[in-house]
Order: sequence, then structure tokens, then C-alpha cells
Amino acid sequence: METTTYLTFLVVVFAVLIAPGPSVTISMAHGAKFGAGRAAITGLGDISANLLQMIAAVAGLGAIISQSAILFSFIKWVGVAYLLYLGAMMILRAGRVKNQNISVPINPPSLFWHYRQGFIVAASSPKAILFYGALFPQFITPAYDLLPQFILLAATCVFLDWCIVISYGALAARAARTANGSPWIDRLGGAALITTAGFLAKTER
Repeated sequence: METTTYLTFLVVVFAVLIAPGPSVTISMAHGAKFGAGRAAITGLGDISANLLQMIAAVAGLGAIISQSAILFSFIKWVGVAYLLYLGAMMILRAGRVKNQNISVPINPPSLFWHYRQGFIVAASSPKAILFYGALFPQFITPAYDLLPQFILLAATCVFLDWCIVISYGALAARAARTANGSPWIDRLGGAALITTAGFLAKTER
């Protein structure tokens, strides 16, 4: 792969990933509530799902999803339902804390809980497989070995995605420290997840 081709790939991927999406939203929600370290674990779940989506795209699943309205819709609505559930739970939790009128200590969930939520949110976005399936062929040079090129492109996507997701999570954690545990953290996080679910529901093939 030529250096100019790779640098172009970097710019394209960064421009796409920097735009907030479902994975960024869940990372910010976790960062605001549990801190930047927990948001980083959520990010690991996100990039794990993304890596599987890249492999699936190269294996041809992207082409299948692009042709199957039923499969695309199933994956999309699973993601919408999960985001709505997470958002509703955050808002309800904020309401319970307010009604009790006491300071409730945070009992952090397990690291796997963060990883699992990051994974499910990322995996339930059918657009990701279509994106990677359309992106990689544009930057893979047939004259060179295909596997090393795929590994390089996939590793670049994973690294950039994780850095961006945890950066958003760290920013949310810093903002939350200023709010000092206000129930509005849960309310805003829940509203953001529900809003993201609405955008995901509008996506088309």
C-alpha cells in the first residue's frame, strides 16, 4: 500500500469516526457516571464489535445485509430497542434518587458490564458492516498481498475508534465532576441515548 493511500485512509476514517454516534453516546454516559476508566472499558467492547464487523464485511456479510431489508431491519431495531432500554433505565434511576432526597453512593457495576454494553451497542449498528464493506476495497491495492493490507486498515480503524470513544468518555467524566453527582447526569445521559435511538431508527440501507 502506498503511503499517500494510507494517509488518505486515515483522514477519511477520522472524519467519519469523530462524528458522535451510538458508541460515543454510551461511552459518554458511562464516563459521566463512572469515570473515564470505565468509559475506556466500554470502548473496548465497541472496538471488539467493530473488529468482528470488519471481518464480516470482508467475508461478504455486508453484501448480504445490503440486499436483505429484513436482516438490516432486524439488526437495526435490536439496536434501537437496546438504546431505548438503557436510556429509560438511566432516567428512571435519576427519578428514584431525587425522590429519596438522599445522596446515594455509586456501586460501580462489573468491568464486563461496561464491556458488554459497549459491544452490544456497536454490534447492533448494521451501518457499520456496510461502511467497512464499502470502505476497505477503495484502499486495498490488488498488486500487494491482501491480508497485510487488511490487518493494517483494520488495526488503524480499531485504534482511532478507541481513542475517539475514550476521549469523549473522558470529556464527559470531567464535566460530570463539575456537576458533582447531580441526578441531571443520568437524565441527560438517558435523553442522549434515547435521541440516538431515534436517529438509528431513521437509518436506511
